[in-house]
Amino acid sequence: MADFLTRMFSRLQGEILADTLEAYRRASSSVHELLHKSDDLREHAALSGLTAWTIGKHQQIEMLCSWNAFVLQILGNEFLDSDYRTDPATHGYVPPITADQVMRFYSQVEGWLNRSHQAASNPAFRLDVQVPALLPPWSEVEPCPNSHLHGMLFAMCSIRDHCLAGIQFLGSEPPADKKQEEQFHQIQQHYASAMARARYAEDLHGVNPSQETHERVEPYVKEAIETFFLVGQLTAMPSLTINQTKPVSPVVIKPLPKSSLPGRPDFDPWCLTDPEMVLAWQRDPEAHEAILTMWQFDPNPHKTLTIHQEINAAFKRGDIQYARTSSGERLGHFFCCPWGPIYEVVRPVTIDGLYMTTLQQFVFDVTAEGMNLGESFTREIMVGSFERTNRTEYGSPDEEQDH
Repeated sequence: MADFLTRMFSRLQGEILADTLEAYRRASSSVHELLHKSDDLREHAALSGLTAWTIGKHQQIEMLCSWNAFVLQILGNEFLDSDYRTDPATHGYVPPITADQVMRFYSQVEGWLNRSHQAASNPAFRLDVQVPALLPPWSEVEPCPNSHLHGMLFAMCSIRDHCLAGIQFLGSEPPADKKQEEQFHQIQQHYASAMARARYAEDLHGVNPSQETHERVEPYVKEAIETFFLVGQLTAMPSLTINQTKPVSPVVIKPLPKSSLPGRPDFDPWCLTDPEMVLAWQRDPEAHEAILTMWQFDPNPHKTLTIHQEINAAFKRGDIQYARTSSGERLGHFFCCPWGPIYEVVRPVTIDGLYMTTLQQFVFDVTAEGMNLGESFTREIMVGSFERTNRTEYGSPDEEQDH
């Protein structure tokens, strides 16, 4: 009976099942073990006379990656738990906006965990992504739901407490080396800023804030969390560049020649398809027809190809790479026509006006699916967490979109 009522209440409120999110929570429970291991590494280093600067490079990477995984994990956990506390009648279900935000956190945890384990097992390991990393973007929702703010407050307190271990390992006095002294003071400055924002947010929030106060608290909590996230990375690897990475301006793309547009003899209709899979799809008559149909229905192929140029430029610059599994194999391509590659962000990048941060995965989703049923042509950068599947779709204009 209780399960039936929970499903009924959640349906009335437009909430969705959180089973996938809970699976991510379980799968990444080892982050706490790695965080404790970081504490042990610092303790053993101190006993050996090593400092935050002289401890092994691979150990610095290990601690940094463990820290990033922990912060992302705790944010996801607290957002979920706060929603359950706020609305116990729909425990196990969350609003779509909450599911989106939690998935943004959880989807990056495994990537940092994997790199932490690699660093621990290989002294020569070096990171393949830019650090210090930024948190995934916060969900764009106004006003911020109460459960989100409470989740951020709980997460902020936990992140603040765990950040202290790294600060203590830096020591109370700066190193004699001039460059290290400068880094020491900059890290302490960021830490002081985060602490001040956290304290102000807590004091401003109080016990039972009004909606106006709630909205005033939100930016301070977010800024505190973002700064603690940075400080944790800098205490793990204090020689990092202090200034956080700013969004990359879109690359100026040269105008497309007319010969590169659909209908021209030199046009390649398979240009959006994963290069490693083009020959396989070309042998599939249904896929061949699907590709031609997609371009036929595209109301603005120039826009589609311009975005594709932006992706290619980012790939050549090394801002993005093909997404890979934890074992290092390529993750592959999207299941729907035109079967484009799945990418992973190496350093913050802006594509088609969308800003993405390190380790976010995305595909260029282009489809005419459902157009004969009233749907619009789809042309977007789709950010998400992707897994391998045997499913295939050809994107028929007569089929409803379900992805």
